[in-house]
Order: sequence, then C-alpha cells, then structure tokens
Amino acid sequence: MDHGLTARRLVAEMGPTLLRMAVEGPGADRPLTGVVIHDPAAGAELERGCVVLGVGLSPAGLRSPGRPGEATEGAEAGAGWDGHRADAAALVRAMQAAGAAVLALKGPVPDGLEDSPVAVVEVNPDASWMHVASMIRERLLDHSRDSRRSRDGVAGDLFSIANTIAEMLQAPVTVEDRSAAVLAWSTGQRGADEARVESILGRAVHHRWLDELRARGDFARLHASSGPVHIEPVAPGMLSRAAMAVRAGAEVVGYVWAAVPRPLTDDLARRLEQIAPLVALHLVNTRASSSWARQQRAELAAAVLAGGPAGADAARQLHLETGPLCVLAAAPPLAGAGRRSPGADAAAAAERRRFEDVLALHLAAVHPSAVTVCGNDAVYALLAWPRSSPSQALDGTRGLARDFLSRSPLAGGHVVAVGGPAESAARVTQARAQADAALRALRHPAAASGSRVATLDDVALTAMLLALADATESLGLPDATGPLHRLAEHDGELGVLTGTLAAYLASAGVADDAAGRLQIHVNTLRYRLRRIREVSGLDFGDADAVLLAHLQLRLRAVRAAALDAGDK
Repeated sequence: MDHGLTARRLVAEMGPTLLRMAVEGPGADRPLTGVVIHDPAAGAELERGCVVLGVGLSPAGLRSPGRPGEATEGAEAGAGWDGHRADAAALVRAMQAAGAAVLALKGPVPDGLEDSPVAVVEVNPDASWMHVASMIRERLLDHSRDSRRSRDGVAGDLFSIANTIAEMLQAPVTVEDRSAAVLAWSTGQRGADEARVESILGRAVHHRWLDELRARGDFARLHASSGPVHIEPVAPGMLSRAAMAVRAGAEVVGYVWAAVPRPLTDDLARRLEQIAPLVALHLVNTRASSSWARQQRAELAAAVLAGGPAGADAARQLHLETGPLCVLAAAPPLAGAGRRSPGADAAAAAERRRFEDVLALHLAAVHPSAVTVCGNDAVYALLAWPRSSPSQALDGTRGLARDFLSRSPLAGGHVVAVGGPAESAARVTQARAQADAALRALRHPAAASGSRVATLDDVALTAMLLALADATESLGLPDATGPLHRLAEHDGELGVLTGTLAAYLASAGVADDAAGRLQIHVNTLRYRLRRIREVSGLDFGDADAVLLAHLQLRLRAVRAAALDAGDK
C-alpha cells in the first residue's frame, strides 16, 4: 500500500542530478506533508512531516576544513564553516521538536550531521531553491492526485511513466507540455547532455534550442507524425533525440523526449506509440483538475486589479487584504510599429500565457500567496507582504523580479515593472497604474535606464514624457510652438541650429559640455547660440521659454525613437 511520498522516494524520483540522500535518518521513510523555506533572519513555522529547505545555510566559497582533496581558506573560512555547522545543528534540533521530516542543504553537507534525527538531503549546488521547492510541491500534489485516481483505475504519475519509458528505451526521458515546460523526467539523467540538465533545472527548454528546432522544421515533422521522430543534435556535444507528440484526439497536449545515441528500432517505436495514450490521459486529467481553480484565481486577481468593492472582496478571498500589496507587470519590449502579421496577436497571447505559467511556478516556490493573471498586453502578479514595511515590500518584489529574470530560460527579453506598494487592496488600482506606466516606459525605445526591472521612480522622466506626448496629441498641439517653431522654419527640424539647441539644453546649459557632445569648439557653440537667439527670439534667461523648448525637443526625440524602432 502506498502511504505517500517519502524522502527516499523523492530522491529516487528526482534523481542524482538534483538530490542525493546524505543522511537517511528516521525521517527518510515518513510521508512528507509540505515544504517550508527556512529563513535564518525571520525563522519559519515548522510543520510535522515537512521538508525544510535550508536556504542561507550553505556558505558560498567555503570548504569544510580538513576534507581530503579540498583546500582550506584559513582561519576565517574555518570559522565560517563552524558557524554553518552550528546553524544547521540548531535547525535540526528545532525540526526534531516540531516533527519535521527532512532537511535539504546545498552541498557539501557539513560534518556533524551523521547521526541526525531527521533525514538530510544534499541539493545540487547549481540548482535554485525556487525550482527545488516548486518541484517538491508538484511531486506532493502528483502523489495526492494519484492516490485519488488509483481508486478510479487511473494508475501511475508522469514521473513513474517517464521511468517506465526510460527503462524501455534504455535512455533518459522527459515529458513536456505543449509550451515545452518540463513536467516530469526519468532517473538516470546523468546519461544525457548539458542541455537536458539545463532544461530540468530550469523546468523549461531554453528558447535557443526551441528556435533552432523550429527553424530546422523538427517541430513540423513532429506534429505531422503519429509516431516517434528522430531528431539530430542541435549543437556539438549534444545527443540526438527520439521525440513523439502526445495527442488527445487531434490536439497535441505534450511531448515525450528521449536522449538517444541512435534512432529507435521499429519495435521500440511501436512500444513508445502504445504508451503515449497513458501519457496523454495523465496530461489531460492534470490539466482538467487544475484549470478550474486556476481560472477562479485569475478572475479574482483581475477583480483586485480593477478595484472597487468587488476588488476588495476578491482580495479577501485571495488572502491579499493584509499588509502592503505590490503589483508586478511583465512584457517583452515593444515590437516595431510596422504592419503586424495575421498571426502576431495570437502568437503574442500564447507567449504571454507561457510566460505566466513559468512566473506562477516561480512565485509558488518563493512567494506562495502571490497570484498571477494575463492581461491584454502584459502579465500581472499581485504580491502581499503582511509582515513587511512598505519599503521592504517594494524591495522584496523588485528582488523577486530580478531573480526570476536571471533564472528563467523563458524570460527572454522581458522587462518587469513594479507598482506600489498599496497600503491596502482598496488602493491597488493606483499601484497597477504605476506598474503600467513604468512598464510602458521600460518597453519604449527611448527608455534610457538600461534595467530590466524598474519602479515608476526609476523611469519617471520617460513615463512623464510619454504621458505628456499623449496629452499634446489629444489636444492637437503642434510639435513646436513659439521660438522653436520659428527656429524649425528657418533651420529645418534636423538643422544644425536645432541640433545645437537640443544638445545645449540636454547639457543643462553648460557650454563646454554641449560643445564636447557636438564635437565642436566652444566658440563655435557660442556663435550658434547667438544665431539661435537672433532667428528664434528665444530668451535664454526666460526659464519658462527654455523649459517649453526643452520639453518640445524631448518629445520629438521620444516620437522619433518610436518611429525608428518601427522601421527596423
């Protein structure tokens, strides 16, 4: 009888690529109940049967003093290692008192835990805690679903199926959904290549491999075939793949990929075809069981973003009503302004959905109360920080965004804006407006921040210029009025004098800086400034007149940057 997921089974299913049993302990065969991330600064509420992720208990760069074959870093490193060992031992004692089952630590595991009363699992040092947490949570959910399905005659989960296929083909296997997110994998992945390990650690196939497969027509062959397709390596050092599209009726719902040294025999190809319906059944059941709950959360998140009484009620249902609330908005940079292809909108919508899937998986591990929703042009996330100050909430959200963009292979060129924090759910509409304005500024070709994550404060100038451009356009106000209009009539919009004025104002009226920007002698600059006064009547001592001319020149630059991007 299956009593649930245990540490021993978890390590066997996730494989040595990610986990290794360092100390079995009494907790190795106890059913696991959940995952807790240990924060050395704030602590955490330990639960009976939980897996505790020892985040922060693996000192970077330290080696255990005196271990064979490893260099010590002197007294300082030894002291650091002793502190690490003491912290781990203290956490083990707290876990034993609470009845927690397993401690997960990044390797190398410190000495002194050999007789630990809880199981100790060593985590691949290159793996992110985010992915480890989300994988364990998914395995717990899979086992919970499978225990219910077994009563209805639906046996086996995707990891078990992947292991069955791997044993049959004698090759490491992954099961992926239609968007190339890695849902399950077999043991024995060390027999694969670095690209496979990268996909498992990142829980998704990297864009560069997907783009290459599409460009070569491999996905077209895969979708046209009812059986396995042999795919040659896409880069040196990689193995070839035996891949098969998994269908529910006519719809492709996922893929099976095996890293193989040679094409499958006809017999193995037939056997793989025979097991495909079981994979499809599991994918469809999993999707059906989660789609309703996910849709409900998305609708509630959309209501919170819309504000009003319904938004406040939705925030309560999502448990977002306490503490500062931040809004995260993500999107790729704006595409060119030229004619869009007929399928561009559909492709963009599919990409947003895929991005939301990966973002939701990330947040499920590092900020479980967060909720995501797809908008018409962006993906949003709502993050509540009940025990944080507003500044801590903003810094925390910004840090999560940076971490996600740096770790996820699907983030691509996306940029992320952070709005808020709102003091309560009733003020979330303002935080959403801030995030939208900051996202627009980040995506605009005129953006000068160079950052992929920003708040409205970070991109205030670009955001204000874009808002001002909207206002002048709605009023029908000309690009140039007064002195600037007269200068443009005499010199042309791209004339030498107009360019000189723009450089001078952009240099805050410092002649030497403006001359250096234009690569001319400062006396030449002063001569041009006299000509500008004569031609346009601009009084450089009139702050309002200078401000108006400067704003109009900046608005021209903003519009020109957008037009240039559209022509590319």
